[in-house]
Amino acid sequence: MIKASQIKKVLIMNQGEVMMRSRGKRVRRRRRRRSRGLGNWFLPVSALCFLLAVCIMGFKPDASAQGDSTSLAKTAYQPNSSTQTNPDSATDTLKVIEQGASTQTDPNFFPLQPEPSVGTQQDPSSTSPEASGSPKTTTPDKDSWNLLLVNPWNPLPTDYSLSLTELKNGLSVDSRCYPDLQAMMDACRADGLSPVICSAYRTQEYQEKLFQNKVDRLIAQGYSEADAPVEAGKSVAVPGTSEHQLGLAVDIVDINNQHLDETQESTAVQKWLMEHSWEYGFILRYPNDKSEITGIIYEPWHYRYVGHEDAEQIHSLGVCLEEYLEGVS
Repeated sequence: MIKASQIKKVLIMNQGEVMMRSRGKRVRRRRRRRSRGLGNWFLPVSALCFLLAVCIMGFKPDASAQGDSTSLAKTAYQPNSSTQTNPDSATDTLKVIEQGASTQTDPNFFPLQPEPSVGTQQDPSSTSPEASGSPKTTTPDKDSWNLLLVNPWNPLPTDYSLSLTELKNGLSVDSRCYPDLQAMMDACRADGLSPVICSAYRTQEYQEKLFQNKVDRLIAQGYSEADAPVEAGKSVAVPGTSEHQLGLAVDIVDINNQHLDETQESTAVQKWLMEHSWEYGFILRYPNDKSEITGIIYEPWHYRYVGHEDAEQIHSLGVCLEEYLEGVS
């Protein structure tokens, strides 16, 4: 027979079990409601995050393109490490050029100078003639060896002396003008031309021989013995007044026309020399329209060394040596 205490115990256990089951149901309902609430928010939040990500990616520069740009900039400004240590130093650049110049044999080679920085104030007196638009003009030194005037009215000084350098063809010139003469001939040949030096330094004896030969030919043509020397002096300098005796003058002809007459001016060699000889310190000594001043006929083959600076001025001013030394512009 079941006791009342046992029945009570069973009832209490059943009641507890019912309560636990009821509590479990409530917990599960709360969890379901919470899950449904999170589910309702998840999609809108996810969509918003996605939109933000798209916007950020749209405005962010492409990393690969940025990397290529940086690499290109480095390549464009990266110097050759074997010749320059500091790409931002103009002084280092000049040093490299000067080191190269020390091994140059060309006497006309000059190192480049670095350009002034933007905004740097320059002294107006240091402006180059090319920049100012006018040729540089300085007072010529008449006593300088390279400007010594020798013409029918100014004979060679009796104490004149010089050091000679022999050319490959056996002729000689003043050693001081030889490097520039060689540079000029090399440049002319480099342009495909064939210049020939047919006369250079002459001794007093040789000049006397040339002059007498000219006098004899004129007498044979009918000139009197008094007039022949005067006429001869127009084309062959009287001994002691020839620039060839200075060692600074050369007669240059085209290999295809070796005649000392006015046909020389139409040759390719003479056209080149008339345009470029001043760049090497030489001038066309007896121009076509200056015979009354020089005392010598037009000689489109006779070039005289006066030095780079003076040759540039004479060429720019369009004067002969006599005018230049007298300050005629």
